[in-house]
Amino acid sequence: MFLPFLKNPFASKNLAREDFRDLMAGTLTRMAGQNAAGLYTAQIAALQPHHDAYATFLGTQDVNLGQRMGSTDVVNQLLADFRRFAKEELLVDVAYVFGRKTPDAVALAAFLPQGRSEYNGVTLLTLPTLLERAATLTATYKDALGKDLADKAASFKKNYDTDRELQGQSKGAVQGDSKAEKKLRKAAARQLKLNLLEQVKQHIDTPDDVKALYDPKIFTQPTKPAPGAAPTAP
Repeated sequence: MFLPFLKNPFASKNLAREDFRDLMAGTLTRMAGQNAAGLYTAQIAALQPHHDAYATFLGTQDVNLGQRMGSTDVVNQLLADFRRFAKEELLVDVAYVFGRKTPDAVALAAFLPQGRSEYNGVTLLTLPTLLERAATLTATYKDALGKDLADKAASFKKNYDTDRELQGQSKGAVQGDSKAEKKLRKAAARQLKLNLLEQVKQHIDTPDDVKALYDPKIFTQPTKPAPGAAPTAP
């Protein structure tokens, strides 16, 4: 019965890479702000290198990605077109259908795990994730959202994949599923858990002091829907 509590909440694959970086940054900031007695000095020192290494990796990958893809008019135009599609069609229809017409909190959470800003601020680095999500979920909820929206989302994904293949990039490379990133993330998640365990010991009688060190969303991440199936409740 104890096994679920031993899982590392920071190792979730549902936590986007930028959110994982920001989680470390936010935790470091909160620990520093509550460290008057030096309670978290060792934990800050242990986590800071992991944050810096991961943030540097993402920054370098973003620059490299821009150099590889940003120079092509086709990709830049696709990025702009998808941002417009999301703003004027996808998000409008999702909000209307699942927010007002037939309220469905699970569907809303699946489409908008990070809110509308994730689509409004889409970049070359986050574009593959949003294209995949839009294509998969509009197909899953095609009966509610309509075939036209699903076809448009699928077309964006197909066009992107085609252009990426033409540029000689393997499928999935843009999302950074490299061994280097996995290694950095695994080590950082391990240190986050070690810190958490130490904080639980430090505040064994005052658990709210532990909660104050984290964004509460880290412990309530929505589950990732299986391909072709409706997502489960977060």
